[in-house]
Amino acid sequence: SNLQPSIPPNQPQTTNDLNYGRGDKIVVLHIAEKPSIAQAIAKGLCNGSSDYRSKSLPVHEFTSPPFPKAPNASKCKHKVTSVAGHVFSVDFPSQYQSWDAVDPAELFHAPVVKKPCKGSVVKHLQDEARGVNF
Repeated sequence: SNLQPSIPPNQPQTTNDLNYGRGDKIVVLHIAEKPSIAQAIAKGLCNGSSDYRSKSLPVHEFTSPPFPKAPNASKCKHKVTSVAGHVFSVDFPSQYQSWDAVDPAELFHAPVVKKPCKGSVVKHLQDEARGVNF
């Protein structure tokens, strides 16, 4: 079956539909602040055995415990990974970049631009989030 989240990913998942995924396999992605925390979360949840793979950042995978938001799923695969360093940076738009042309007082009211940091953290999260239910 093709499970689609009933709530868009940019909104909190506060559903009480305990029939979500009934009889289906679901995937839950957990994202920690850093790799050592991801390892600790996986160790605490996995009941003793997990698979480990590492691309740019480690990913721990295991199939227990059941997930409380979908207790009737036939199987629950957990993926635990992390970010490392900053995912996004902020900067001023190009018109505010010249030290000679901009009064520093203008910067207090200038807009900021959010940019993905160099590296593969954003791509890693996009790749790992593909196809997950929670």
